[in-house]
Amino acid sequence: MVKAVLLDAGGVILVEDPEYEAWEAFIAQELRNWGIEVTTEDVRRTVKGYVQRLDQDAWLAALWHYLRPDVRRFRDMKERFRAFQREWLSRREHRLRDGIRDAIAVLRSAGYILALAANQDERTGQFLRRSGITEGFAWDLVSAEMGIGKPAPLFFRIILDAIDVPPSQAVMVGDRLDNDILPARILGMWTVRMLAGPYRDQIPPTRLHCPHRTVIHPRALPEAIASLCNSTDQGRVSAGRL
Repeated sequence: MVKAVLLDAGGVILVEDPEYEAWEAFIAQELRNWGIEVTTEDVRRTVKGYVQRLDQDAWLAALWHYLRPDVRRFRDMKERFRAFQREWLSRREHRLRDGIRDAIAVLRSAGYILALAANQDERTGQFLRRSGITEGFAWDLVSAEMGIGKPAPLFFRIILDAIDVPPSQAVMVGDRLDNDILPARILGMWTVRMLAGPYRDQIPPTRLHCPHRTVIHPRALPEAIASLCNSTDQGRVSAGRL
């Protein structure tokens, strides 16, 4: 029985592709400034390789890929990259994914307890509430407002305790195998993977990284979650996509 649905923000509710593209363009330009001739597309392909292997920060991994074994140069460029990320995120224009409002409306009308489960800054948390997308949610705080983020199991336990739902009766919907699917499954939750952005290229290295359901568009979420309500085997993984 499924009582609650926890929704990630990036990739599920929000479109984040522009920021990843900006990061790759920045890295490529910085490398060229150091005399390393690479294109943005070169960097994107390198990032994809590290994403596939579930590197926690594929963009930093790509940076090291081009700068190794120069640790000093890597550290210097990492600081500039982090500063660029902070500046870019402070002025980014948030955009909701097509179809997510309708999907959430269907889930809400079906009687599910809805909760946000997102690694985001306070500015994004404020946008989500201001946009009305989290209206009626039992939990609408993001990681920066919680003081802890994914993939820490405590992040999920705080939310589940707050909405008073056991893990076995909750579904985590996210785009990352490492941050969303794995920790949720370890806790005994149901999982739905949203194929979106660069993390759609992640390859599950273990069975626990495999979601119970996979969807490619928000409109498929209600059907995927409804199908879990009729399932009793949390160890079973569906290979199909909705």
